[in-house]
Amino acid sequence: MSGRANRNGWNLVINLASQPRRNRRPYRFLLAGLSLLIAAGLVGLVLLNLNSWRQFRDLRDSNRNLEEKRTDLGVESSRLNREVESWRRLYGDRVEEINSLLEKKSGSWVAFFSRMEEALPWGCFLLALNPPASASSREYRIRVALNSREELGRLIQNLQLQNFEEVRVLNENYQDNRFQVEMIFRDARVN
Repeated sequence: MSGRANRNGWNLVINLASQPRRNRRPYRFLLAGLSLLIAAGLVGLVLLNLNSWRQFRDLRDSNRNLEEKRTDLGVESSRLNREVESWRRLYGDRVEEINSLLEKKSGSWVAFFSRMEEALPWGCFLLALNPPASASSREYRIRVALNSREELGRLIQNLQLQNFEEVRVLNENYQDNRFQVEMIFRDARVN
């Protein structure tokens, strides 16, 4: 409803909304863009929350597994403590006896083991050592694992070179793919 009104000789143009929808296109574009932006933000938030929820679930499962392992380790620790205590009761006296013998030492154990190491042929090793029962005794009983029977002769010669005397072989056997020898000898260096 637009019209021209002449009043007092003036020519007035009055726009009575003759084209009211002329500027709607930019507003629609802005509204659609804003709607898409909000939708994209919501989708992003949902995906972020799903990812966070998945991480939370993984952490919860990990915590549950750690708690189970901690419980299992506690049970295992208790079992091992009981086992150690039973071994302590069973062998405590023998260990104390051996420790007291070692404390009495009539000679240097470092020097003794150094001499034993030099006497053993390459690739051979000591399986057992029974030290003397008293400070006055000089007799040692050992069990050695050798690669072959030929090394027994070399071992006896090396022991004699290291001032061990009266070397006697008590027992020979083949066990665990090794030639094992049990022998007794006396230490000539101990007075």
